[in-house]
Amino acid sequence: MRPPAALEQARFPEAILDVLRRLAAAGHRSWLVGGAVRDLLLHRPRAATDFDVATPATPQQVMALFRRVIPTGIDHGTVTVLVGDEKVEVTTFRGEGDYVDGRRPATVTFLAELEADLARRDFTMNAMAYDPLQADFRDPFDGRVDMSRRRIRAVGDPAARFGEDGLRAMRAVRFAAQLGYRLDPATRAAIPGALEVVRKVSVERVAEELSRLVLASHAGPALLLLRRTGLLGVVLPALAALPLAAYRHAVAVVRHAPAEPALRFAALLHGVGPEEASRIVFGLRLPRRLSEEVGTLLRAYACPAARHPAALPDAPADIRRWLARTGPRRVPSVFELVAAELRTLPPARHAAAAQEVRRARAAIDAQLAAAPPLAAGDLALDGRAVMSLLGQGPGPHVGEALHHLLDRVLEDPARNTREALEAELLRWWAGRGGAL
Repeated sequence: MRPPAALEQARFPEAILDVLRRLAAAGHRSWLVGGAVRDLLLHRPRAATDFDVATPATPQQVMALFRRVIPTGIDHGTVTVLVGDEKVEVTTFRGEGDYVDGRRPATVTFLAELEADLARRDFTMNAMAYDPLQADFRDPFDGRVDMSRRRIRAVGDPAARFGEDGLRAMRAVRFAAQLGYRLDPATRAAIPGALEVVRKVSVERVAEELSRLVLASHAGPALLLLRRTGLLGVVLPALAALPLAAYRHAVAVVRHAPAEPALRFAALLHGVGPEEASRIVFGLRLPRRLSEEVGTLLRAYACPAARHPAALPDAPADIRRWLARTGPRRVPSVFELVAAELRTLPPARHAAAAQEVRRARAAIDAQLAAAPPLAAGDLALDGRAVMSLLGQGPGPHVGEALHHLLDRVLEDPARNTREALEAELLRWWAGRGGAL
């Protein structure tokens, strides 16, 4: 089939062409397949590592043709060819046996025909192939038609495809989030029946799909689709337990929040409170720093619809304590969340709420400009000085003392002098009986 113009005009990395040429010269006509072909049709550039080569050559035949090959998944027909600094994944045409764990087939059979290999793939838009050496395009399942209709459709029987790999249902919704496509009715209808298979998928694989979904351009509709299909109850049960109105509100905040992981996850999870939100992110085995950032942002975030609402501070001492807890570097992120929240409000409430936020931001900025001490390291006394004054060695009492002194200085920054802090330290120590 003559290729679409987007493929004819595409430029391919030399490493990819080198692999295709060498395979073809040995009598193994090979193809670019999957997401690379889809993205080229969408005019999205791809790096060499983002191309998948499908070939009738067996892994052993591929390894014999190239000097440097890594047997990355040889049992399933995949090897990685090293061409200079580039890595090119090459997979033998294959058929698959039953999926017993909702992730991988129990058996793999190597095939000679391209179309049989494409038939095992998840969605029609990922079941297209292109041979750039002969400018030949293959689309046996009408993936290009589905793309033109902005539709995600499973290859063959959707229930069978979802039953093979539990992650495919999540991938369907993630593609909808990234591309702004809708799910074909039969494909969507098959998702609820596959939820038990989804439960078998590792947390790490689910978290990767969820992270990409949350950051996508069309995350809002896709997050609602997660709930309608039942996937939300599997991957984020705490959110599924929220009333529909609360979940819709969270999704609306996500839509208006910048596409940055901490901000989007904080927006999505703010209805469950900061501690639970942090636990959820950590439970997804995402980086600890992300779970901590989400919790810190939500402890500083003011959302009237949340179970545990906070309020932006207004009194100077309260602002300094808020800054000490939140950290000055997070102030812009907190107000990004607040701005996203404001955009969800009805016009009747927006003007007054926006004015209150502007007033709070001005007061916080004024405190930041004054550069008050906000951490123990900013105090005029350090831990060594505390131990010397108290005549005590190291221990938890040093941290307790610094915490007390910082609280006094947050109340009144003028107290941050050595003399004033020494006097306050001795009063505090005497008040607790001068004992450890």
